[in-house]
Amino acid sequence: MLEKFIFVFLLFFYCSVRAQSETDIQLAQHYYLNGEFSKALVYYEKLYSADQSKVYFSRYLDCLKNTGDIKGAEKLFKKHVASNPSDLALKVQFYFFYKENEETDKAKKIKNEVLKLEFFDPKEIQDLLSNLLSIDEFDWAKDVVNKAKKNLSFYPYELWLGQIYLAEGETLKALDQYLMALSKKPDLKEQIQLEIGGLFDFSTDSEEIKAVKSSFLSASQKDPSNAVYSEMLIWFFLQSKNFSAAYQQVSALEKRMKGEGAYLIEFGNTCLENQEYSYAKKAFKEVISSDLSMKFDAKRYLLAVYFTEISTDRTYTDGELKEVIQEYESALKEPGMSLKSNVDISLEYAEILGFYANQAEKAKAKLDRVIQLPGLTDMQKARIKMKLADVNVAMDSIWEASLLYMQIDEAFKFEPIGNEAKYKNARIFYFDGEFEYAQSQLDVLKQSTSKFISNDAMQLSLLILENYGLDSNYEAMSSYAKSELFLLQRRYAEAFQQMDSISIKFPQSVLNDDLLYLKGKAYAQQGAWEEASNYYQKVIGTYPTELLADDALFQLATIQQIHFKDETAAMESYLKLIDNYPSSIYIDETRLQIRRLRGDALPD
Repeated sequence: MLEKFIFVFLLFFYCSVRAQSETDIQLAQHYYLNGEFSKALVYYEKLYSADQSKVYFSRYLDCLKNTGDIKGAEKLFKKHVASNPSDLALKVQFYFFYKENEETDKAKKIKNEVLKLEFFDPKEIQDLLSNLLSIDEFDWAKDVVNKAKKNLSFYPYELWLGQIYLAEGETLKALDQYLMALSKKPDLKEQIQLEIGGLFDFSTDSEEIKAVKSSFLSASQKDPSNAVYSEMLIWFFLQSKNFSAAYQQVSALEKRMKGEGAYLIEFGNTCLENQEYSYAKKAFKEVISSDLSMKFDAKRYLLAVYFTEISTDRTYTDGELKEVIQEYESALKEPGMSLKSNVDISLEYAEILGFYANQAEKAKAKLDRVIQLPGLTDMQKARIKMKLADVNVAMDSIWEASLLYMQIDEAFKFEPIGNEAKYKNARIFYFDGEFEYAQSQLDVLKQSTSKFISNDAMQLSLLILENYGLDSNYEAMSSYAKSELFLLQRRYAEAFQQMDSISIKFPQSVLNDDLLYLKGKAYAQQGAWEEASNYYQKVIGTYPTELLADDALFQLATIQQIHFKDETAAMESYLKLIDNYPSSIYIDETRLQIRRLRGDALPD
């Protein structure tokens, strides 16, 4: 019975103390947040006596300082420092307290005590430097680094000096320190590139950028055997968009390192991403002509440049096109080619033949042979069928194409390739004037998990609804659909004739904005970028509230960015799209392009 009484008593006592403590905390916070520091002081003194945590120490200290009790604050600091002798951040805080109160000798004493310490832990040093830089103690921070480097001679302490110089605003001195750090730890390259990338505007030819270039060259010349400095110099030239100088450095580095071709291939792919096709081709061709061990990879990448140049840039002569076709045919004869490479190259080859070289029959014959290859997976067969169907559309065999699209749709109902086939088949019926059936298929596709297919389906569905479903203007809509089919078949003269006939027969048609957009698309398809941009601007200026206004603005921005290489105009167009059309399907891609134009780091 006595034990039970004692237990109940202790429990009651504990609960009472806990309740009182919680009340003290609440009152302390209340007075502190209201700026009633003299009242809060009573509670924080009591709380700190029971629990010397950082929170209570900080609040107690603030109350003492705000009530003018500097001596009390000093006494508290001494007590807390004595209880936490290894807390360097606290000592820096105590130093700053003395400095604020103009007690120079006492502040200097703390500083000397810290400098007498031996430093071995890089994390401890980094934390100390962060605290020192936060109060602009640059010289003290340098003294710490100079003391620490005696014990950490193999550590890239130059990074710390770089941080200090950056805090002082000495960016060029910081750069030199970062470059020195690379001699000890080359794998810091990407980290340092990220750091440097945000410091300088490489798009200018300012005196500062000339000094940056000089630093890179000097580092490379001092340690020519260290590949990392050549890599940094190449990176600098790429940031400055000086692809010619970058190529020279890459070529020299590949030779000096007696490499397998990896440096040239990496450079070539960077050029491809930046639409610098001539330098991409030079890099890949050098790997091939030098007979380096990665020449087979280089051949594949070279074809990728040709394909991208033709399908994206769309500016080429008949002679250049003939040369590319020969390159593809030569590659397809390479012995030992994997089945996957054979399929991938054949699909590109067929697209070039069918849609750019006016050789659809030859493309179809090639695909008919490829689909008979033994060992193909179901997905590979579906991809070949898809290209075969596309070629059939180009040949005006649209119902043969429809049959192939339906086969893919049936076999891959829940896969993106199945959705793509369903969309393309719906488009066949749209071309043929079967708008109700096309719409029924598009309604299914609008729920597609594939954003690309869903967006395309949505656009075609809205086109039908706006221009046929509501107005029942079958003749105008049929002519418009026929125009789109002619464009797909690269029959441009007939397409323009068809579009002009709509404008003549139906001058008040709601298709007028669509016709302008389609003409822009037709010129873009031929690589006539100036004419394409003019039509897109007409859509934006004349029909800013219509469905295709954001499409036209996005296409205009893309032309400005990629083909005109006018980054300022492109940025303006992208920002206008975000401001004027915040619900556009292009918003995500627009934000990505804005980040790319600003030079932000992008996710892989």
